[in-house]
Amino acid sequence: MKNYLRKQMIFPLCLFAVLTGCIEGTNETIESAYQLPMLQEPAYKFARNGESSVNLMECEFLKSPVDIIFSRYLNHARVGTPEEYSEMLEFYEKGEFGLKPMEEIANSTTHSGSRSQVLQDFTDWFEGSKRISQNRRNEAAKGRIGYVGNNYGDKDIFFIDERGIAVAEVYRFAAMGALYLDKILNVHLNKEVLFETGVREEHELTHLLPGHNYTELEHHWDLAYGYYGFWKSLAQSDGLPALRDSHLRIFHSFVWGRTYMETSCYEDIGLRVDTIRHELSRVVAVRAMHLLTGANTFSNLRENPKYAFRLLSQAYGLIYASQFARNAQGDPFLTYDETRQLLHVLERDGGLWDRQRLMGSEQDEGSLRQLAARFGAKFGISLKEIEK
Repeated sequence: MKNYLRKQMIFPLCLFAVLTGCIEGTNETIESAYQLPMLQEPAYKFARNGESSVNLMECEFLKSPVDIIFSRYLNHARVGTPEEYSEMLEFYEKGEFGLKPMEEIANSTTHSGSRSQVLQDFTDWFEGSKRISQNRRNEAAKGRIGYVGNNYGDKDIFFIDERGIAVAEVYRFAAMGALYLDKILNVHLNKEVLFETGVREEHELTHLLPGHNYTELEHHWDLAYGYYGFWKSLAQSDGLPALRDSHLRIFHSFVWGRTYMETSCYEDIGLRVDTIRHELSRVVAVRAMHLLTGANTFSNLRENPKYAFRLLSQAYGLIYASQFARNAQGDPFLTYDETRQLLHVLERDGGLWDRQRLMGSEQDEGSLRQLAARFGAKFGISLKEIEK
């Protein structure tokens, strides 16, 4: 009986060793019909001297005013009066808890050359929202600002400009790039910052930041993980084969990278950075391409075009956000100007109201399929991967 119990205890331990070995293996592909038992997902929890060494408060402090601008003002088109517009700008310019969205947008060295243009885009979206707010009671029609919904009293209405673009949705997803994605990939996981000699030395000597329980290196990594939390829902596949296991690969990379800091394994940490760059950039591209060419988008375009405008506006915002993505080698996929050229497809002629053009084939100039294919090519993703 004792031998039997020992065998029952040894088997799970052996299985765990095999599985963790697979997780850590590189360049190995194993195909099997057998599905391994699910292990409990590791937690992102780290401590020093019995106290947590992770501080993510900055992430929520920045997100709060960004969300308020969307939910309280832009989403409901409530910036039509000077007082409302001034209130919204106060959240943008002054923020909360010392973190000001206007100061944090595109503030990485990678985007220093285009930052003024990005800030102008946000100003333009706010001004566009003001015009929408002043015409919010009109039912939207081609070339006319207004609401999209059965009637003005609907709970689930949204507001568009004369091109059919829901500016609030553009702002929401563009901010995810200009703020959160930029901070993840171009600030906190920037290898020039992360592995700078001084940062390494301070970490190896366990010199903690004043008044805190973590090193500067650890804090950079933790903040990147905290800002990734705002992308997590998009990284989960939701039935999209092109994003299968993307979140798990990103999450595990964050956990293992932080774990390797305990032994200063910088080469291994660097490999985890490469994985996060690659996977998170795919998330941006795949989500935008799916919004452009997905079944819901085309079904709405066929039956009632303006109900597709919210999805297409979200795609617009994600394409804009993609200029802040980096490949595994650390290079941007798109410049500001290249991003603008792609977005012109959605703005040109009759904008989103030009259903015949948008619904054309991949070979048709100005179609959604052609735009998705051109955009995906920058990331090495084909339209066929999205349409599976």
